[in-house]
Amino acid sequence: MSPCIVRQWDYSNPSIYSGFLILRTVDRDVRQPVDFALRKVPRQARSQATFDAVVEACARLLGEMGYQAVTTNHVAERAGVAIASLYEYFPNKDAIVAQVAERLMSRVMSELGLAVPTVLDQAPQQAVGYWLQLIYDVLAQEQALLRVFYYEVPFTNQLPVVRELGPKLLQFSHSMRHRAGNTVEIKYHDASLYLIVNLVSNTLIQMILDPPEHIAREEILLALTVRLESWISGH
Repeated sequence: MSPCIVRQWDYSNPSIYSGFLILRTVDRDVRQPVDFALRKVPRQARSQATFDAVVEACARLLGEMGYQAVTTNHVAERAGVAIASLYEYFPNKDAIVAQVAERLMSRVMSELGLAVPTVLDQAPQQAVGYWLQLIYDVLAQEQALLRVFYYEVPFTNQLPVVRELGPKLLQFSHSMRHRAGNTVEIKYHDASLYLIVNLVSNTLIQMILDPPEHIAREEILLALTVRLESWISGH
C-alpha cells in the first residue's frame, strides 16, 4: 500500500521567496523528509563548472518540463556531463532542485538589494509605487521557475533556503526603513512588516501566476500602492 498523502493548506509555514511570501498547498507525505545535502562540494574551477552546469540545466528543464517530468538523466544530458559526474555531487534530483531554489533566491534578492538606493531617491509620493513595480518586474522574469516551486515542488517549505529567509527579509525591511528615515513611521515594526510582506507577496505572485481577467495590472498596483502608502505613513 502506498503512503497516505493528505493535501491541505499550510498556514503555519508559508513559503517565502526573495521578497515575497507564498501561501501554497503542499502534499503532506508520511515518508521521510527529503535529503538536500550535497555529496561533495566543488573545490576547483573544473568541478565548479560541472556543478554549475548541472544546476543551470536543471533550472532550464524545470521551467520547460515541470518538476515531475525532469529526471537526473535529463539534467545530465542537458548539462553535457556524464550521469556519474552528476551523482558525484548530488544524491538525487531534489538536491539539485534545492540548489536551483537557492540560486533563484540569491538572484532575486540581489536585484532588489541593488535597486534600494534608486527607490530611496524617488520622490516620497512615487517611492512605494516604484518599489512595487520593481518587485513585480523582478519576479515576473522568474515566472517559469516560480510557477514550478509554487504549484509543483512538494517540498518547497522544507528547503533550507526557504526556512532561513524569514529573518533575512525582516532584516532587509528594517534596513530599507532605516535608510528611508522619517518618511516611514510604522508602529509595531516586526508585526507590521510581516503583514506588509504578506499583503505584497500574495498580491504580486497571484498577479504573475494567475492574473485576473477583468482587472488591469496597473489598476491593481495602484490600489496596492495607495494601501501601503497609508499604512507606512501612519495615517
